Amino acid sequence: MKNRLYIFGLALVILCLFATAAFAVTPTAYVKGILDQVIAIQNDPARSGPEHRSARAQAIRQIIQKSFDFNLMAQNSLGSVYGGLSAGQRQDFVNTFSYLFQDSYTRLVLDFLKKETIKYEQERRQGSGTRVNTKLIRTNETIPVDYLMRPQGDGWLLYDVIVDGVSILDNYKRQFAQVIRTNSFDFLLKKMKTQKQALQYSG
Repeated sequence: MKNRLYIFGLALVILCLFATAAFAVTPTAYVKGILDQVIAIQNDPARSGPEHRSARAQAIRQIIQKSFDFNLMAQNSLGSVYGGLSAGQRQDFVNTFSYLFQDSYTRLVLDFLKKETIKYEQERRQGSGTRVNTKLIRTNETIPVDYLMRPQGDGWLLYDVIVDGVSILDNYKRQFAQVIRTNSFDFLLKKMKTQKQALQYSG
């Protein structure tokens, strides 16, 4: 009986330690963890060269899939329009938006992030989330890149990236609003689905 209690008590201690470690991950450490993984993929000798671009893309996309809050991003990208959609329309849009964002951001990472130095500066509260300021340092330029995230369980999820003062999410908002204003939401979704099918076919 004493052995069982000892084992049970030890298991609780281990669980508490893991929980403490998970909650101890700061927003900056979270961003650094993502970027370290991506840079490692980009510089992996086994996946170097144009012939292995698809392998690098697949690995990077897997990181993006688990690092972003696509539901929140899709909702914010439509603004007030989102509230007027049916549950089916919302899910359809989130799925399509998620696929297109992952493809676009994967290409961005493949083309522009490899051996640059990343300087981690400050993190601060922004609304109910956190903003982490970094600088991407190249030979002839320094580009500010900020990451916006919100708490999720015992970790974090990104919901926007601001490159040199330009918000990726705001870009989507402007594009979507213009299409909806001149046409309709259904037209926008159909256009996005067509783009998704073209990417799937080419990939």
